[in-house]
Amino acid sequence: MADLQKWQEKEIAELTGFAWDLEGVIADIVVACEDRWDWLRFKELVLQNQTAEDAFRVIKKRGAEASKYNDDDIDTWRDDAINMLEKVDQITGIYTADFVNHIPNEDVFRDMVKTIVEKFGTAEAENDADGDREGYLVDQDDFAYLPRTLVKEMPEHIKDLPVLGAEFTRLESLEKLDAVRALSNRFPHCEKMLEGLCVDLERQWFLGSDVITLTPALFVGPAGVGKTAIAREIAKSLGVYVREANVGGSPDAHIFGLSAGWNTAHAGIVTEAVASSKTLNPMVILDEIDKVHASKNGDIQAELLSLLEPSEAKRYYERYLKTTVNASHVSWVLTANTLETISAPLKSRCRVYEIPVPELHQIPRIIRSLVQGYAADHGLREEFFALDLGEINALAETYEKKKSVRILSRLVHSYLHQKQMNMRMM
Repeated sequence: MADLQKWQEKEIAELTGFAWDLEGVIADIVVACEDRWDWLRFKELVLQNQTAEDAFRVIKKRGAEASKYNDDDIDTWRDDAINMLEKVDQITGIYTADFVNHIPNEDVFRDMVKTIVEKFGTAEAENDADGDREGYLVDQDDFAYLPRTLVKEMPEHIKDLPVLGAEFTRLESLEKLDAVRALSNRFPHCEKMLEGLCVDLERQWFLGSDVITLTPALFVGPAGVGKTAIAREIAKSLGVYVREANVGGSPDAHIFGLSAGWNTAHAGIVTEAVASSKTLNPMVILDEIDKVHASKNGDIQAELLSLLEPSEAKRYYERYLKTTVNASHVSWVLTANTLETISAPLKSRCRVYEIPVPELHQIPRIIRSLVQGYAADHGLREEFFALDLGEINALAETYEKKKSVRILSRLVHSYLHQKQMNMRMM
């Protein structure tokens, strides 16, 4: 067996220590998950179904649903399992088929799922028994434990958090992902990244979860290529509430909250996002994460480590509220111009997507999309804002010099605004 990462050794040891007869099967599956996040999500999604029977039933159901998107009929448990695991582990069909074909029959596959549930599900059940709540606040039913002055001055939307239950923005069907993929019309240079995000959500869907939670994503690329813009559009397409902040040059971690006792005491960005959206799975966008600086007042990159680790995020300590909260369902998108100043631990918790500079032949496609968006925003027909060939060529020439989608967007909007003003004067 190839050299294992430490986390892989730990997971294999824990699982095979429980069921030696499944050592080969479990080892193959864990090793196949080269990305630790993929394994954690796989394990978490299985556990969300609570019992082995429920987990197995969901896997079978999702396998059957998957067949609708395949040209071939899937009518055996082994093909169902391979289809499902491809979505979960994001590994090649060859390797997926290889370790599933090691499993002699459906009962052993059921035992594999049962092993995961029994080994890790016990801890989950104990946590529930200890009083973990389904809402955002983990250990508190109200804010009676806080100083009265703090509660009195607390914003109204924050005061509503104790009554927030397990409310989520959900993926009604896989067809909703068509809107995300369609963003490649406006961002053709991001097509590979968009497909990656869709596959991530499909993976969760086929294992039984319709809660929209993205794997932490790190968008890396030159300034002006549209990293933040496309993050906003992804959230809009999914119907997910988004909260964003530019943290470039920030020498402290106050963005994650400031406790009472300070004149500027305030809730952290996660709490603000959850309270404003009244859901547990908003999206948080942090721009220029590569430009933050650690100081005695905190380190944003270091603070993010626990928020991006699912098991730790379930009991994240919120300074302003002075209690633990469940931030494990939040989707994170970080943007950066370079990876050089981002810590290795932070990079290891994210799926890194390179956002390239659009090529010149993609510019007309981007311009058309900007025109369509402008027309839609103003409730007018696209034909009213058609740009002639000369204008398109002039915009393309400007882009070739500046290499900035941001500047291109401003110029297009300026052209269109002038056209709209001319129409009003007619």
